[in-house]
Parts: sequence; C-alpha cells; structure tokens
Amino acid sequence: MPRQPARVLLAILASLGLASPALADLSLFGSYWDNVARAAAQNDAGKVRQLVTSGNNVVNQVDDDGRTALQIAAINGNLQIAAIVIKAGANLNFKDRLGNTALHYAVDRSQNDMVQLLLDVGAPADPENRNGMTPLMLAASRGNVMAVQALLAKGADARKTDFTGRDAISWAKEGRRPAVIQALQHAVAHR
Repeated sequence: MPRQPARVLLAILASLGLASPALADLSLFGSYWDNVARAAAQNDAGKVRQLVTSGNNVVNQVDDDGRTALQIAAINGNLQIAAIVIKAGANLNFKDRLGNTALHYAVDRSQNDMVQLLLDVGAPADPENRNGMTPLMLAASRGNVMAVQALLAKGADARKTDFTGRDAISWAKEGRRPAVIQALQHAVAHR
C-alpha cells in the first residue's frame, strides 16, 4: 500500500524536472518492507524464498524487535521457512536483544519439531540468554520432556546454572515437573 503514494510523489517530482521518470518506479519503502524477517512474520514462505535467493545476503536481517526470520519461524513453528533460511545460511546462534536464540524460542513455545530440526542442523544446545537461561532450563520449567530429552541427547548441560544459581533440575522442581526431574537426574547421574 505505501508504494502508490511514493510513485505519485516521484511522478510529480519527475514532471517538475526534479527527478527522472525512471525513479517513479522505485518504492521509497521497498527496502524496509522487503525484509526476510517481516516476510517470515507473515508466514509467507514464497516471499522468504524470493528474498533469500535475491543474492543480497538478507537471510539474517532483523525485524523491529531485533529477531531474524529463523527466530520468527521458531516462534511460529514454521518448519518450511526455517528450512529455507537455514539452507540460505541463517546464523543458528543469532541472539536477539534479550539474548535468545531460535532454539530458546522453539523451546519456549513448545515447538518440539522445530527444536529437533535446529539441533539436527547444528544449533548449539546450551546458549545462554541475558538472564543466563539455557533452552534446557526453559524446557524443564515448562515440563517439556521431549525437548529436555532432545537437548540432553545433543549435549546440553543439566548442571549449568543461570544468574540466580538455579539449574535445570531446580527449574523443574519449581514447576513441579516430576517426569522432567527424573530425566534430568538420570542424565546427571550418567555423565
């Protein structure tokens, strides 16, 4: 929608001799709106694919919240968009303003298929956000046994603590998650 007023403005400037008619086809907002993160937020896989194959190295562009297309795909559980941006070279360990990675968001939203995909393509299993929280701590606090098991299988450290001194077992205990507590205790005992 914002493209029409820009064209009218450029056409007026061109008629006054202040701009060339060729500029009338340009959009003043094109680079703002043609952003892979915004396309991911709209769940528009076609637009994401078009943008990442444009050759302009846009795969790690961020939206207004400082999140990449991969982080947004993780939030939404959109495996198709995740696959497109991963294949295009998305940074698997990109941290937003809060220090959260795509894996943090996938765990937080209980997107277990996304968690597995990210781990399978090499996302680090133990990144810390600004509070020192790891995806394992988030999974433990939410009682997500599947994510806990997937993270442990890829080497997440159950003994790692956040800035308050709590580890994943403490988070599971606080959330009264007995199945998660058992899985974490088993992992700690066998390492």
